[in-house]
Amino acid sequence: MAVALEEARQSLREGNCGFGAVIVRGAEVVVRAHDTEKTAGDPTAHAELTAIRQAAERFGRDLSGCALISTHEPCPMCATATLWSGINTIAYGFSIQEAIQQGRRRIDLPCREIFERAGKPVAIHEGVLHAECSVLYHEGVRQAIARLRTADEAQLRRMSEDLKERRLAWYRKHQDELDLSSADPLESAYRVFLEKLGLTAGDAPIVRREATRWVVHSQNFCPTLEACKILGLDTRRVCARLTEEPTDALLKQIDTRLAFERNYDCIRPYTKYCEEIIRLEGPSGRPLR
Repeated sequence: MAVALEEARQSLREGNCGFGAVIVRGAEVVVRAHDTEKTAGDPTAHAELTAIRQAAERFGRDLSGCALISTHEPCPMCATATLWSGINTIAYGFSIQEAIQQGRRRIDLPCREIFERAGKPVAIHEGVLHAECSVLYHEGVRQAIARLRTADEAQLRRMSEDLKERRLAWYRKHQDELDLSSADPLESAYRVFLEKLGLTAGDAPIVRREATRWVVHSQNFCPTLEACKILGLDTRRVCARLTEEPTDALLKQIDTRLAFERNYDCIRPYTKYCEEIIRLEGPSGRPLR
């Protein structure tokens, strides 16, 4: 499955749909493939079908004794091709039903039902490396990949400006609902930071409290981080240009003295957490509420 995952990541890097598959005979990976639907303009170029075709070129049409391993449960087309090929073992990470629950368009026909209707025994291993496979199909990750895959410096600046405007609009809409009762602006800033990003204190614990500086170690699931890992982008570059200024602008809505910054020597995936700092600086600022 680790090989199939890398194939799926390669698919996303190319601008395809993020599916990977391998065919194994004994202990050997004999074929590895990913979908090329978009780049090849072929709606049948699914990872599993491509892998079966390549294996058949090598071994002939009878692939009995082989196993198909894919990041996503095979669709009905690929499941049927698996039957015709003679493959008698499959394993997958993310299910059709999970995709449907996310709101994705899928044919609601599990591969298990197809195999049962065909009366052919096929061993099925579900949820293999499920967490890793799920990242590929996370909507936030996919949106981040679509934004960042071909982004240059100018595009990153435009995305940062758009993100800043959206965060400021969010604050204006919700400011009367936010708990900003604390006399300490740092406390209020931390609460807004958590609220806007949908985090808990456990996701981003405070590791150091000083009179004018709180240090936070963020460990939450981050779509931008996952997209950068898949695309091979440096989070030190992307996050500095994309998200630091919008977060700083958001906190300044609470008090103009507030500032946000990251320690780019301590950022994921190069370390276990992202070190982020909320500061209070300069003379008394005018609260903007």
